[in-house]
Amino acid sequence: MQQESLVKKFKAKDVKAFEKLYDLYNESVQGVVFNIVREQSFAEEVNQDVFIKAWNNAESYSEKKGRFFTWIINIARNAAIDKIRSKNFKNNTKNLDAEFFVDILENHDSLDTKTDFKT
Repeated sequence: MQQESLVKKFKAKDVKAFEKLYDLYNESVQGVVFNIVREQSFAEEVNQDVFIKAWNNAESYSEKKGRFFTWIINIARNAAIDKIRSKNFKNNTKNLDAEFFVDILENHDSLDTKTDFKT
């Protein structure tokens, strides 16, 4: 299917066109997002948001202003920047996994039992 035809169908809310565009651009969008957020789970979340935003705002795309790829990459970039500016993102990146501390405590306890100082 030609790109122009695919985008027109996408704008008309054709689910098959959405699926094809998703298949075409999913990896590129996720790559752009990952380069900004630097966390795979956040990149996947934002990637889904990007395609939902594109679907919900499909009528705002104009071929006169540029290519569809450029349009969706701009949505991805803006969504990723919004994500890293969000309070939730900042809090999640500050908090370390509890397993990290459990391992430290277990290692510390095993060292304490090995060093038996006799005076």
